[in-house]
Amino acid sequence: MEKRNRILAFAVSYALCALLGAGIAFGVAIPEKLKDIPLYQGSTVQHTMDMDNHTMLVAAVKAKAEDVAAFFKKTMAEKGWKTAFRMATESGQTLQFKKDKQMLQISIQQDEGAGSATYTMVITSE
Repeated sequence: MEKRNRILAFAVSYALCALLGAGIAFGVAIPEKLKDIPLYQGSTVQHTMDMDNHTMLVAAVKAKAEDVAAFFKKTMAEKGWKTAFRMATESGQTLQFKKDKQMLQISIQQDEGAGSATYTMVITSE
């Protein structure tokens, strides 16, 4: 009986993960605090999190990390955001922008095997 319960629990867990995963794959609503921040063309939002003064969005795109970084550098400057910090590594980049009382950090990681990049945007407000 115990083995049957474990199998049932596993099956239920797997089904829930599959359903939640399908919801994420078909699109996730962009949090209100990030609606003015454009996504890189072709991005798929994987998940979001919205708390009191922190909002996060994770997206994936078939692109090179340096192309994604160049897009955000140009676009954020056009929208009046000032670059506060920039760091590059072999596998990606971290960019930080400031505007008024808001700070936006974008971390971009390259997945060489898949030919894609994943980026995380976190916006905080004072």
